[in-house]
Amino acid sequence: MKNLKALAAAPVSPASGKQQEILAVASAWFLSQGFQGASINVMAREAGISKESFYRYYSSKEELFEAVIARELAEYRSRLQLLGTQPESLGLEAALNLAAETILTVVGSERTLALRRLVFREAEKSPEIGEYYYEIGPKAAYAHLEGIFRKYPEGAILKAPRLAQIFVALVLHQEMLKLECGVCRDRDTRRIKAHCRAVSKEFISTYYRTPN
Repeated sequence: MKNLKALAAAPVSPASGKQQEILAVASAWFLSQGFQGASINVMAREAGISKESFYRYYSSKEELFEAVIARELAEYRSRLQLLGTQPESLGLEAALNLAAETILTVVGSERTLALRRLVFREAEKSPEIGEYYYEIGPKAAYAHLEGIFRKYPEGAILKAPRLAQIFVALVLHQEMLKLECGVCRDRDTRRIKAHCRAVSKEFISTYYRTPN
């Protein structure tokens, strides 16, 4: 597997319209069927080209797969970067609400769920896929939350890294179990906001000695 950081950071050429069409088709197949279940013949036909023409763009199924993984990870990273756009003037509860809503909305989307399944399947053979996913996703979210908790240290009964771990678990654990098990497919914005508000209030009342 090539360097995913370099692949994900590479600019997309505006002239590669057909190549982007192939990537879009391949993404849908790889995300739903995995590497083994995706057929070059079928993907080429769906993209409106012959198998021979396909190999002008990608030398192998493996190269196409690498491009798809890089594309999806780059998109995932860009959506999570919304965490960094929070106003500095927010109080603790408002900052936690906004962070929780961003994380749950991004991680709980159908596309991210499909990406997670694909990454987890392939990480056993290519650990760097899992490592990079963790770096740009969970690790980045933890770092952002640690920054919030360091900004509001008064009354906290635990250190910032531990607070971040607990908060993410409260926001995601039950919701992700429901989504990944197919128990709940409701991604309604109002329900997400209500869940995140409840988690933030409970978290502050439990892990802070004084109101903020």
